[in-house]
Amino acid sequence: MKTLLFGPANAGKTSLMRTACLGYAFVKVSDLKPTKGISRENFIFRGLLELTIWDSGGQESYLEKYFTDQKDLIFSEVEIPIFMVDSTVTEPRVKEIFDSFLEALLEFSPNTTKIYVLLNKIDLDESKEDEVYKILTAGLDPSTLELCEFTPVSVKIGSAQHRLIEVLDTCIQKSQIETQRMNDIQSVLESLKTHLHYDIALFNLPDGLIISSTLGEFEVEPLKYMKLELGSLESNIHSVFSKILAMKSMNNTAIDLSLLVYESENQLVLVKDFMENAVLVFFSEIKDYTSIPEVLKIFTTENNDITQLRSLLKIRRL
Repeated sequence: MKTLLFGPANAGKTSLMRTACLGYAFVKVSDLKPTKGISRENFIFRGLLELTIWDSGGQESYLEKYFTDQKDLIFSEVEIPIFMVDSTVTEPRVKEIFDSFLEALLEFSPNTTKIYVLLNKIDLDESKEDEVYKILTAGLDPSTLELCEFTPVSVKIGSAQHRLIEVLDTCIQKSQIETQRMNDIQSVLESLKTHLHYDIALFNLPDGLIISSTLGEFEVEPLKYMKLELGSLESNIHSVFSKILAMKSMNNTAIDLSLLVYESENQLVLVKDFMENAVLVFFSEIKDYTSIPEVLKIFTTENNDITQLRSLLKIRRL
């Protein structure tokens, strides 16, 4: 699904993409260098929706090319158009860029039904989002204005990411194929719950968003999770293991961290990597250690639910 992130320089487009789609903390994107031309990156949103994000650098030298030589390439077949602007900037040039964007978009993607306009940086004292809104909407044709949805946001405080997630969730809901896929995933998790007596939540990486769960609809912050690799932990267990194998005259083999177990006074929480970019989290009703092997067994033996779940998930990075 072609998603176009467009707008003047320093609007926060790349910061939005990396914090929402890659789970980066804002501090990691606060000093990004300006995007050079068009950057195209592919993601799987919630493990379901294939996105190709066209992140456009907003420098004047690039804008001239976008609206001339590259116009057809950039603005054709856009399914999710997003115009992002710095709400502290009220220069007339912002309006000129917005009008050119609308003209090109509606010419080459005439079936556009919604245009998302994000007024970023409202967390700053010098933000003038109301004034920017008036500038952008001045003189717009009523039919074009009706297509536009304006939202004051902040990448820094997270409201921009929440808005993008809302937009993409709407796209999933409108797709019969993706809705059916979501229902099928839900059914698999319910089947696993019946067998294991654990509630289960399935998270997508790298965006950290929940794909589905047996807990019904609920909102949580994106999962901040380190993949289960010994190299990511300050541990020498691998070298200890290798020495033990040598003492026993056994062949040295690689070991991986397979399962994380958290426990409270009355419950267990198990965390398991699943395929490349997903995580399954199991929540027990009671604290029963004998149930842990049963959870591991579904990954180490032939299991129809796990096989079906693998076929349903789009977890590869395109």
